[in-house]
Amino acid sequence: MNWIKQVFMHSWQRYLVALCLASALTLIYLSTRGFHTLIYYIDAFAIAGAIVFLCGALSLIAYFGGFDTIRYGFASFRRGGKAKYEDLYDYSVQKKEERKHGHFTFVPYFTIGGMFLIVSLVLTLFQ
Repeated sequence: MNWIKQVFMHSWQRYLVALCLASALTLIYLSTRGFHTLIYYIDAFAIAGAIVFLCGALSLIAYFGGFDTIRYGFASFRRGGKAKYEDLYDYSVQKKEERKHGHFTFVPYFTIGGMFLIVSLVLTLFQ
């Protein structure tokens, strides 16, 4: 039960952002195609779910340090001559230590995206 809390129990704001993003994408798609055909609802939920799910995938890549080099470049550029970190290795080590606390900020995007994909699948079965 403890790992479930650690993985899924995050701030409600992240779930709300993911839900609002998916809902907005669904409504944008439906407003351009129309609200009268079931296939449009299937497409809208599938597209919104896939986009939100892939946003979670980008967050996962960032969580594991995939963009540390870019972040370090911007951090050193902003500071000018006063570097907070010695070099890229020092930056990566400090960020790795911060990640050990297990703040899985990407899970709400996977959860909401997966739910929208499941709704799309269920609607496909009723077609």
